[in-house]
Amino acid sequence: WNKTSLPHPMTILLFGYRGSGKTTLGKRLAKRLGADFHDTDALVRARFGGAEVAEIWAAHGEPAFRAMEVAVTQELLAQTGANQVIALGGGTLMQAGALEAVKAAQGALRVYLRAPADVLAARIAGDEASAGQRPSLTGAANPTDEVAQVLAVREPTYLAAADKVLDIGTRSVEDGVSQICAWLEAGHAR
Repeated sequence: WNKTSLPHPMTILLFGYRGSGKTTLGKRLAKRLGADFHDTDALVRARFGGAEVAEIWAAHGEPAFRAMEVAVTQELLAQTGANQVIALGGGTLMQAGALEAVKAAQGALRVYLRAPADVLAARIAGDEASAGQRPSLTGAANPTDEVAQVLAVREPTYLAAADKVLDIGTRSVEDGVSQICAWLEAGHAR
């Protein structure tokens, strides 16, 4: 299944902890499906003049960032007639209004990209492009401890929102894209 187009307007929502590959996998999936790709973190940052998340939190506070995150998510989900892949920020579903909008999205496929805390921490540490651009969520000195703490809080919400869980810890991006396409194909064959 190398290339397909969705048979009707559809939204695919990708969510999970930072480092789970939402943006990388989302871009490749959108390209394969001929769909639009939206990264809510990038859209939120653009609305704050392109500032990094840590800069936004320092200048405007986390609540302002989170409110914009919810607004962007709701706007994307309100689009009708669009084939789109949306990569949600790691904390988006924890915000009032965002989880409800995601659960209410008609005809959407909601995919939780799951990976163990140690894998996520290693990916985050190895991401030179975003090093220092994200504020600590817990103040923990050890990144693996922080990921484990925050993931323990978020995972029940991720699981409750998901139609499918994609264990991405040991999969390649292409394998993840192929798995999602297989789910889409199976769903459309019914």
